[in-house]
Amino acid sequence: MERLIDIVHVQDTSAPSLKEAIVNLLAQHSLSPSSVRGQCYDGASNMQGEINGLKILIRQESRSAHSIHCFAHQLQLTLVGVSKKYVEVGKLVVLVSNILNVLGSSFKRMDELRDSQKEIIKEALDMGELTTGRGLNQQLGLSRACDTRWGSHYKSFNNFIIMFGSILDVLESLALDARNLDERAKAMGHLEACRTYEVAFMLHLMRDVLGITNELNKCLQKKRSKILQMPCYLLK
Repeated sequence: MERLIDIVHVQDTSAPSLKEAIVNLLAQHSLSPSSVRGQCYDGASNMQGEINGLKILIRQESRSAHSIHCFAHQLQLTLVGVSKKYVEVGKLVVLVSNILNVLGSSFKRMDELRDSQKEIIKEALDMGELTTGRGLNQQLGLSRACDTRWGSHYKSFNNFIIMFGSILDVLESLALDARNLDERAKAMGHLEACRTYEVAFMLHLMRDVLGITNELNKCLQKKRSKILQMPCYLLK
């Protein structure tokens, strides 16, 4: 007989606390941990740790409780694995990461970035290129990406494209006014790279590709996801 078990909410997310919550929930439904045959988690260390991870603690109760990654994490692992086969994608990730590190390492540069954003938005509004409204034209922040969350790469590339003009403004200022030669050289190198067709093309390509996989990723993380009800274009 199939049982539906509600999601358990716990404040302490350490592996022992999670195990205790799971065991208690199973006991409420007259189920034994020794009967568990499968586990499905993300890649967090408290879940997948080889010494004290949740999967190991559960397997101590049942040797047959084999563990697999959840669908969303499998998607992330696939994207990372495939992307690493293409040098151009790797170069783009490194370039964007380096630029965000340069800009985010100084409060002055962050202020310059925000001021440039305000000016660009104001000019666009004055020229009728943007419309006003609640929630529109909000300032975006720098979004750093993480390989275990490729949805973060989508956000990082998308924000980078939207803020592209402001980012170039700050890099140009840094290339002229940086205190030491090393900072000026790095800023000039980043500027030259950003102004190439290849970088512009790869930014938009990866933003569009990851936009599709990001929608699939969000569907896979819904509490009541049903694979057959997902939009067909996400499953092709």
